[in-house]
Amino acid sequence: MKVSTAHDLTKLDTNTNVKVAGIVTLRQRPGTANGVVFISLEDETGTINIICWKNIYNKFHHEILQSKLLLIEGLMQKENGSVNIIANSIKDIFKLLKLLPSIN
Repeated sequence: MKVSTAHDLTKLDTNTNVKVAGIVTLRQRPGTANGVVFISLEDETGTINIICWKNIYNKFHHEILQSKLLLIEGLMQKENGSVNIIANSIKDIFKLLKLLPSIN
């Protein structure tokens, strides 16, 4: 499965399994959300909204709380113009940033 960009997601059908990656720009765990964690990732084409149910948060809490660059696999859902990924696997890929060439 290829990694989809935020722009790619707009062209896919709802309930499609996807893999996305991006810089973590937001982590939220509202007290009223019953343990659900919301993550926003940013790639070169836009923002990707991630929803992590409590069981996924418990399994991948270290990656969610520590990483600045994540690779997430999950189910994409579209509703009322909003695109969300329901996470089922989360991987810290921060080390890959070292592979980018430096700009002088």
